[in-house]
Amino acid sequence: MSKNDDKKSEMDGVSAKGMDRREFIKRTAVGAGAVAATMVVGGCGSDSTTAAPTGPVASAVGKTSKSAWKFAVMGDTQWVATNDDGKNPDAVPVDIINALNQQFLAQGVKFVVQVGDMTENASSNGSTTATKVVNGGAPTTYSYTNLQAEDTHAAFVQTLYNAGIGFFVHRGNHDSATTSATEFVRIYPQTGASPTGIPAGTMNATPSDVFNTPNNDSAVQPFPVPSGNTFTIGSNFSSPSAADVGSANLKGLSYSFDVNNARFVLIDQFTPPDNLGPDGKAAYNIDTTVVLQKPWLNSVLANSQQHTFVFSHKGLITQQHQDVLFGECPSDVASQVYNYTDITGVAKSVTKPGAVGMNDFIQTLSTNKAKLYFCGHDHIHNRSIVKSTDPAKPGQVTHILCQSCSSKFYTPNENNARGDNYPVPAATSNDAYYCPTTPPSVYGTRQTQLSQEVYTVGFYIVTVDGPNASVDYYSAPTYPVYSKSTEQQIFTTPTLNFTKRETFGYSQIGKQFVLGNGDSFTAITDTGPTKTVASILSGTNSNPNTDLSGRRYYNSVNTGWYAETSGTASDILALWGMGYVLGSDQTDVFTLSLSYDSSKGSSFVIATPDGNGNWINAADQNLGGVKTFVSGPWKAGYALGTYGIDTAGKTVWAVLNYNGYFAAVAGV
Repeated sequence: MSKNDDKKSEMDGVSAKGMDRREFIKRTAVGAGAVAATMVVGGCGSDSTTAAPTGPVASAVGKTSKSAWKFAVMGDTQWVATNDDGKNPDAVPVDIINALNQQFLAQGVKFVVQVGDMTENASSNGSTTATKVVNGGAPTTYSYTNLQAEDTHAAFVQTLYNAGIGFFVHRGNHDSATTSATEFVRIYPQTGASPTGIPAGTMNATPSDVFNTPNNDSAVQPFPVPSGNTFTIGSNFSSPSAADVGSANLKGLSYSFDVNNARFVLIDQFTPPDNLGPDGKAAYNIDTTVVLQKPWLNSVLANSQQHTFVFSHKGLITQQHQDVLFGECPSDVASQVYNYTDITGVAKSVTKPGAVGMNDFIQTLSTNKAKLYFCGHDHIHNRSIVKSTDPAKPGQVTHILCQSCSSKFYTPNENNARGDNYPVPAATSNDAYYCPTTPPSVYGTRQTQLSQEVYTVGFYIVTVDGPNASVDYYSAPTYPVYSKSTEQQIFTTPTLNFTKRETFGYSQIGKQFVLGNGDSFTAITDTGPTKTVASILSGTNSNPNTDLSGRRYYNSVNTGWYAETSGTASDILALWGMGYVLGSDQTDVFTLSLSYDSSKGSSFVIATPDGNGNWINAADQNLGGVKTFVSGPWKAGYALGTYGIDTAGKTVWAVLNYNGYFAAVAGV
């Protein structure tokens, strides 16, 4: 774990309300990136390095476990429609995609999932004219079709296939044309609907004509040359069928599959090739198509796999756009008239269909232990807990709105700046507006904010290890040029210096504790698979930060477990979510206690793995403090770095300020 002195973002504790709104956004984006640039990639229990080995070999946990495997998630890939700097043909951000591909290769992921919007201009049939300007020279123009744009993106996925890495994708609203739907299943045969009969899961089978697509930037961005043989990732592929929804027109567009101990469910809500609903009867309707897929969704979500990861382009509730997976806004009301005054002062009225079916869906996710829902559309990193608002249908899911992989970046909560169909006042969240509390406040009833970052390019690495799953979010600052009220843009890709911004996780055999500012950490207690008891004895969540609509962030603290091994006297605890500063490993100070197996001895301390795979005293990894041993039980007032053993109570304890993996170990 890095003991970098720069442990806090320059924006730590600064509220959006204390300065000009746009200045806050700029300082948050730039300041957070500056902190990230100084951090060593890695964190406690991850891929950082420390001094030479000082203790016994640690049990392999997290990324170092022999059973662990990884996949990546990436967001929307769009380039500004009329601008090509000679490196990003057909409104596809090839510069960014190539940079991400190198990160995925370095991370050793098994496959990548993209949450839609493969390009800017494939939402309607026809062609688009791009203006190309290279090194300040005279502008030239060229035209491309929506299908050529999709093919251009597919060609640059070849870098992954050549390295043996798979790629799974669904459409977004920028891929929503009926012809784009047909092309999608042709150029991505792995989704299970290849018109030539290529088996589902087959990678490196892109049709050869894709590489004959006109490439107007070939001098700088040549298409990768296909190499190697086809390979297969995934099994048990499924799509909505006539038997369960009435039609098979979404085959290979909405689909699920299994990899190892996990199920993946990708949901398409856009126009199918026949322009009909999933039932094959009614005309296609974007607001009802997912509801009609419910029988299939219920079937694939009710599975025996240990993990279920769910993906769609639109969110259950988002930060800038208001349209969601189940309707035009996240309200429970089927249809409601909203009166508002637009940015020009004109009184307007709009009727919005609400999110009928969302509460059922969230309950289904929760009942079947689907813990993570990934989406795009907003070009912002936002992690939150999204809940059902119906007490009769309880449930919740951790909602990851994926950071932009595009040339454009949205600003949260500035919807009414457009002045059309956006009644939400600036600096008011969609949650507070559409799902208000009684009496009304800055908080709504559907969403609990956990973290947010704007104006960066980012991606996610998910590590699955038995019942435990952790997510590392990486990003690089882009310093976009202001373009219009709701959107920031870059016109050429800067050097992307990716650093890890946060790690979060969960366990199917652990617990989740959602804590707000001022809440005590002593609520956190859990029992491991061989009856180790983990408890936090002291500490208070002092997260002071708020988002741009005034909502305070919460901490989602999660516990996970690995069973006791020959090298430990306890089960191994995984602890996520104690921190709240992006780019820093530091948490509030807390005291952790673990019970131990006295049959294995009596000279134990709380230990954590170092970067070389050895157990070391957990106090050695603190950010600050003085390492001090105490024989006896913990007492209030012990400072950071104090650790000890209570032989009467058969527990070890330590005063710490970081997340990680912890166990009772002797000889460290």
